[in-house]
Amino acid sequence: MMKKSWKSLLTSSIAFVASAVLLQATPVLADKVDIEPMMTYGESLNQEELAQTKSALGVKDGAKEVPVYINELNSLLQDDYPYSQVYSSTYITPAKNNGKVTVEIVTPKTITAITEAQYQNAAITAGAVDVNIKVASVKAVDGSGALAGVYKSFQAAGYTLNSQNVQVAQNELNTLSAISKENKGKEGFSDKELNAAIAEIKRQIQAEKEKNDGQIDQDQVKQIVVNIINNYHLGDVLSQENIQQIVGQMNQFSQLQLSDAQIRQLKNLTQSLKDKGGELIKEAKKKWDKVDPKKKEETQNFLRKLWKDLINAIREFFR
Repeated sequence: MMKKSWKSLLTSSIAFVASAVLLQATPVLADKVDIEPMMTYGESLNQEELAQTKSALGVKDGAKEVPVYINELNSLLQDDYPYSQVYSSTYITPAKNNGKVTVEIVTPKTITAITEAQYQNAAITAGAVDVNIKVASVKAVDGSGALAGVYKSFQAAGYTLNSQNVQVAQNELNTLSAISKENKGKEGFSDKELNAAIAEIKRQIQAEKEKNDGQIDQDQVKQIVVNIINNYHLGDVLSQENIQQIVGQMNQFSQLQLSDAQIRQLKNLTQSLKDKGGELIKEAKKKWDKVDPKKKEETQNFLRKLWKDLINAIREFFR
């Protein structure tokens, strides 16, 4: 689905990633989602494009096929954008991996605004557990149609979505993609670092809530955001407006009630992004090599703090 460039500049925030808690017919948070293999596809695809999309996604015979219509995008994504087409599609299959959610963008050149980590972040916050998700599009699009398809697939499986959480989730995804677009090519900026930082922010917000009977105030959220953004070397890269956008979005996230499965998978996502941290460490080293010698001592002290925070985070994760 294509959008005008200004749409991606709307204020919002991870990331897999849109925050909608999955509910059964009764208002009980879902710790387990049973879903059959299902493909969601954009209404704008013609028959040839649909066949190409199914081939790219590796859709198996017998999988349920669910169309995503243009006129239902606003209700699925909880926004008011004047959509005119939808191409991005998904293939969702059940997984038996302790609740883990995986995302693969099989046509990375045509999904222009949303990364795998952002889909994953949003999907977990949305309540997805025990699923593998593939995303594809035959035309260059931002990828929002695929996200709408993820939501619709759960509806088709008999689950309903909390509209407030969907809206928070969509805002989150828009914000991260907008920040990434704004800072693309800027020295010191990395999508990987931003996605890892957002996952860690969410994990720490949840940890703080668990320690305080589900409560957290805006000052605590802001402090968590600022500390982690600095730990990932993004404090001097992102604009103050970018950071404030993240703070505002994380304040919204902090008000959501997540299931135990969602909390576990947020922790797993954080760890997964850290496991891929070899690249982040290399990027950090490049920054270190460019530091003015006069500032080496100050920077070294900062890196010591970063290492200490990382060790503490890993200890807390395993605890």
